[in-house]
Amino acid sequence: MKKTILVLALIVVSLWGCGKKGPLVLEPAKTPQMVANLALRQVGNEIELSWKFPTLLSDGKTPMTPAQVRIVHVFHLAKPFVPETFLKKSELLAKPKAGEFSIRADGTAAYAVTFKDKLLQDREHAFALAYTVGRTRSALSSVQKIMTRTPPRVVSDLKIGHEGKVVVLNWSRPQVDSEGRPLPAFAGSRVYRRITPSSPEVEDRQEGQGKAAGAFVPITPVPARGERFEDSDTGVDGVYEYRISTLLDERIESAPSNIVSIKIQDIFPPDVPANLVTFNADDHVFLTWEAVRDRDLDHYIVYRRSEKEEDFSVLDGAVGENLFRDRQAVKGQLYVYAIAAVDKKGNKSEPCPPVRHKFE
Repeated sequence: MKKTILVLALIVVSLWGCGKKGPLVLEPAKTPQMVANLALRQVGNEIELSWKFPTLLSDGKTPMTPAQVRIVHVFHLAKPFVPETFLKKSELLAKPKAGEFSIRADGTAAYAVTFKDKLLQDREHAFALAYTVGRTRSALSSVQKIMTRTPPRVVSDLKIGHEGKVVVLNWSRPQVDSEGRPLPAFAGSRVYRRITPSSPEVEDRQEGQGKAAGAFVPITPVPARGERFEDSDTGVDGVYEYRISTLLDERIESAPSNIVSIKIQDIFPPDVPANLVTFNADDHVFLTWEAVRDRDLDHYIVYRRSEKEEDFSVLDGAVGENLFRDRQAVKGQLYVYAIAAVDKKGNKSEPCPPVRHKFE
């Protein structure tokens, strides 16, 4: 018995001695972090939640992707509350699984909940969410609120045409909401677009909003106030689809209108440069002109001929700005200048009206 006690004592002393090398350090927990950027908007009879999942687990090192999320827990409350009581008073409204909430191209996740008209009329809704990775659920996000309204009546007469390379949309602005009551406010119309390029190679090269087939994306940073919209950003050949919605404010809009489409093949040149002006500088002739507003403008061509020449020659065929310095000009000579514009498809405008200038 004494021998056993002695052996146990030696083991304890040995372990105690090992512990003196430093304090015991535990690995930090690797749990999903809270969503911190939940946003809400009303589209027709739906309230859309959007957010981005954190990219790291709670240890700050381990990567996390939306593909690892199993379930999203959506909590909802439409009664007055104080923040501390939200979780207790709210209901678990939905538990969308992977594939039931969408992931946009920029990594934003989205999920929409449908409500009846009577639950939207001048009513405040509050939402928060958590999500599950593996068997672990994140903490609840911050609570976000939105004051909903009966949505505007849907636009049903959207029409499409084109004027040269510009797509033109026309519609009638709704005057009443979906219940037939006069609209309490009008903040404009939001135009959405989707492009299916003619070739996959073109689609792969597109960057920015609305330049690849898939979801409709808004193309009006500022809402259209009238009943007409012109889209001059048509430098990609393909099928252009459009729809619009009516805004009551930045976060409340009608359900989408009817969809219209048009096939675009860009064979149209840019506008002709206007208002070419020339000046004398110490060692060059300075040229400037009004910038061409075409969205797919690529560059300008500067032409010049002397007084004795009949035909223009290209002085510079790749000018990126609406100005040029002719450092090849010889003092005492009379020159004639003209400018043309070229778009990204290689379509070239006619030269602008020529301007005569004597370099002195």
